[in-house]
Amino acid sequence: MVELRQKGRYDMPQLIINFSKIAFGAQRTLDQALSAYSFEMAIKEVINPSTKLAPRYGRTWRFSQPKIHDGFLVGKFGFVTAGIGQQGDYDEELKDFILKTIDTKQPTYSLWAIDLLYQILAFEVKPPDIKYQSFVGNFEGFLNERPDVNLTIEKVVETAKFIEWVENVDRVTKFTATLRPPNPDYSKHPKDLYRELLEKTNADQAKVEFTKQKGSTDSLNTEKGKTIQTLVEYGKEGYSTIVARGLKKSG
Repeated sequence: MVELRQKGRYDMPQLIINFSKIAFGAQRTLDQALSAYSFEMAIKEVINPSTKLAPRYGRTWRFSQPKIHDGFLVGKFGFVTAGIGQQGDYDEELKDFILKTIDTKQPTYSLWAIDLLYQILAFEVKPPDIKYQSFVGNFEGFLNERPDVNLTIEKVVETAKFIEWVENVDRVTKFTATLRPPNPDYSKHPKDLYRELLEKTNADQAKVEFTKQKGSTDSLNTEKGKTIQTLVEYGKEGYSTIVARGLKKSG
């Protein structure tokens, strides 16, 4: 999972984006293998605005009607919180000021986009109401409702997405990577990272964090071949969680 944050120079609201991979499951039945389903057809079957799941933690998650823009399937995913409130009014019959009880339902949703070519899901999180796990967990619930299309959602660090994000901010001010041992082996992963941070310490996971001091005017080094890029590469198969923060000039 990769989480990228961007904010303005004057403490403007943060935009937090996560990336995951959606793909056909490895164990496909013969009927599924022979199916004419394309990825686009399959994901549209799952993201159905008419589908309702059993509420989780009192929330019923729904999809909006998805749309296609330049090869991306986009939409909203969230829930409506019920509530009761009061609203002031003037009653002409009573000639008095009164308080009326009203329904105060509030929608909470995240925007998402799926690259139909590369099958990458990008979505925003809005703590504390919509966190990474709540979004992914409910998304998986919809996938599980349609086992016939056999789609799965996986954590993945997209190196290209990280590089693109870096190019769109002026300075990278914080970078955190939480790494886990690759399983069953690390032959395809940066060996030095695994050996130094996990194997030699016998750790189940390792957290590496780089930060710039408040008031600093330069950026962390995110160049190719350097430590941060190597940490991002390590997570390509889902063995790390990446969080990065950057500053972009307002306007």
